[in-house]
Amino acid sequence: MIFKSIRSKIILWYMLVLALTLFVFSLVLYHNLNKSLYRNIDDLLRSRAEGVISSIDTYWETEKLEIAKDGGKEAVYSKINNEHFAQLAQDWVDEKSTDPALVNITVQIYDINGRNIASSQNIPESPNFKKNIADLLLTRKAHYDTFDIALPDAKPLRLRTMTMPEFENGRIAYLVQVGSPLTSISASLNRLQAILFILLPLTVFLTGIVGAFLAKKTLSPVDEMIATIHQITAENLKQKIGIPRTNDEIQRLAETFNDMLDRLADSFTTQQQFIQDLSHELKTPLTVIKGELEVTLKKLRSPADYETVLISSLEEIDKLTRLTENLLMLARMENKEIVLEKKPVDLNVLIAGIADDLRILAEQKQVRLEYEPRPQVNIMADPAQLRRVFLNLLDNAIKYTPSGGRVCINLEPVPDRVRIAVSDTGVGIPANELKNIFHRFYRSEKTGSDIGFGLGLSIANSIILALHGSIEVNSAVGKGSTFTVILPLSSQL
Repeated sequence: MIFKSIRSKIILWYMLVLALTLFVFSLVLYHNLNKSLYRNIDDLLRSRAEGVISSIDTYWETEKLEIAKDGGKEAVYSKINNEHFAQLAQDWVDEKSTDPALVNITVQIYDINGRNIASSQNIPESPNFKKNIADLLLTRKAHYDTFDIALPDAKPLRLRTMTMPEFENGRIAYLVQVGSPLTSISASLNRLQAILFILLPLTVFLTGIVGAFLAKKTLSPVDEMIATIHQITAENLKQKIGIPRTNDEIQRLAETFNDMLDRLADSFTTQQQFIQDLSHELKTPLTVIKGELEVTLKKLRSPADYETVLISSLEEIDKLTRLTENLLMLARMENKEIVLEKKPVDLNVLIAGIADDLRILAEQKQVRLEYEPRPQVNIMADPAQLRRVFLNLLDNAIKYTPSGGRVCINLEPVPDRVRIAVSDTGVGIPANELKNIFHRFYRSEKTGSDIGFGLGLSIANSIILALHGSIEVNSAVGKGSTFTVILPLSSQL
């Protein structure tokens, strides 16, 4: 359970990554140190081998000069398989055995047949010595080797050797092998291994403790947020969680959550208001039907009276039917259950037809309906739903414009868009009510409470939004209102 929390996962992953990083670092460090130490001892062995060869050759040249002074033939003295040279090499080794430069350095000299002709210490040959001699005679280059020497009552001694050939007249005259024990190198590497073996887990453990403290400190605002969230219910959505001033993801999370709470609170408020409004809208026609039926049933009535009651009840039922259809339409639009059947529509023809249809209604109220036809303006839209939008806007404009007033429709193409303005000289809408006119069941106090259900503008707004457009409204009390619909041209869809 402990490893299911974010804090534990962060600490665990941090420790794993750190352990892997330190492990790789330790391997690289160990490898580089090992390589560096071996490179140093190889350089030392090469230097000592070159010094041995140079010193022996000097002794040999001096010996040849002494022989020449005594009348001997210098030319017959070759170092190759020469017993006199072998004796000189052993004498040199014995003489230089106390040389500080050769401390912890073994020197062995071999002839071209691999026979040991001089040695500073009695050291066994490498198991691969014969093969190394053959390779060296073939390649004529120095050769390094590492092997273990068995010691009585002690651990085997690891020795690093270098075998270097010396040439005479282009031929290998003899071989010098110098060696040095690897005790100090092994001790250094073992000490490093022990240090890394202790420090690596200790570092990871201590870092985990520090990481746990830092993770707790960093995530403490989250714990506070969780405690506050547990206290939030549908009844107190106005309560907010504290926002830590950390300028990081936790602060953005808190701000986002508070924004979500605001949206939920608005949604709950809207839902409650919708239920109240719907109850009010349903109550009136149901009360009328119930009252008329109760009055009618108190005594026998004439057929004409029954017919009047039935006609009145039918009118109220028609209102309920329209209300239900409008609510269903609005709900399906908001839930995107209605897919608009978009097709090319000549907006000029559509609005001209709607204006002709409503002109009779306008004339009955003595309202002048004006529309000046425009050239062809094509958009992609659902003709039936778009017709519903402009029927609603024009019907409202005529309905709320007194006799002698004017309703004007203006179609104006603009870059990438087309703007359709429906203006009237009616009662207007108060400024404080403009933000609510597209809400369901909202009706301005200026319009009275007995006209419509307050759903038309909400449905119209949903349709326009589905067509990637927008509706804007400007109004002044006593001067009229202007509803402007903005839709994208067909080339922009």
